[in-house]
Amino acid sequence: MFSTKVTRAAAIGIVVASLVGASATAAHAAVQANGSEGPAYVYNPADEVMYPAGKVFAFNDETVIAQSPTDGRAPFLCSADSTSVFSFVTAIGSERTPSAWVAYAAAGNAKSLIQPTVSFDQQILGSQTAVKTAGGNYSVGIACLKDNNVNLAASGLYYFTAHVTPVTGAYTVEQPDAGVAPTPTVDPTLTGTLNLSATTASAANGVLSLSVPTNAAAAIGSPTLIGGLSTSTGTLGDIAVNDGRVVSKEGWTLSASVSDFTNSADSTVTINKKQLGFSPKIVSTTAVGVVASAAQTAGSSVFPAAVASTTPGSAVGTTIVNADLTFVSPADRVAGTYTSKLTLTLASK
Repeated sequence: MFSTKVTRAAAIGIVVASLVGASATAAHAAVQANGSEGPAYVYNPADEVMYPAGKVFAFNDETVIAQSPTDGRAPFLCSADSTSVFSFVTAIGSERTPSAWVAYAAAGNAKSLIQPTVSFDQQILGSQTAVKTAGGNYSVGIACLKDNNVNLAASGLYYFTAHVTPVTGAYTVEQPDAGVAPTPTVDPTLTGTLNLSATTASAANGVLSLSVPTNAAAAIGSPTLIGGLSTSTGTLGDIAVNDGRVVSKEGWTLSASVSDFTNSADSTVTINKKQLGFSPKIVSTTAVGVVASAAQTAGSSVFPAAVASTTPGSAVGTTIVNADLTFVSPADRVAGTYTSKLTLTLASK
């Protein structure tokens, strides 16, 4: 199992080394609190998922390490003078002295390693049995070596801390803290301050206005019999409310009043204005807080009626208002054309 893992790491490492070997030392992460030259996250090699904090491992559980908490294949890099890589288990504080390692194993000679194995039972040199029997706190990781495996290379020492239970060999690990980034040191000679001064002008309060097209007229036509009553439909047409009061933002209310309808052929024949159904709607607006009022139902409409309004204090702008119209003629009224006048009133709140 160990030789298979070493072959895999070495083969991938050759490809990566050809890309990054020349600048390996520059790519190292920040030194960790335990002295490791970069983080060493413990992963499950079967699914490449990082083991959760607090997991209890068996002594012979297979584990690999990676430099990232989210990428199980993030490589470890050795400096250019490295000639070999070993995995190791050693007492805390002796990581930089290969001759003091308790147990260790060769892990290839690539300058970039992906998922190197650090399983306790794979440390076949030295005495893994002593670790299991005595238990205690250990550093576990990999080291890039030179000088025929005697000395550490210029860089490439990565490890985590493990707490081993005597006799059983069960252990837990301290995963690096992935959520805390080091605070960068800023050279004071690279910073400077200057005073800013901005001049402003007082905002001019605009006006509130209503725009109705010249000679505007709403045709309510296409009569059909619904429930035995003549029912005609139409639309009011777009009406613009322009509110430029950017300072006071007082809000506004738009209302409509309607006169009774008169037969064009016989002015003595009228239809009450309550027969006009009126359903306001907002076509568009650049203001905030504009709402259309409730619809009036033909046959029971009450005028004057609210059309739309906006809330005081809201952003101002232009609002386009329209309304769907429905006219229901009583059964006792003669057929024909009936006319009326609708008056819109815009008032500030």
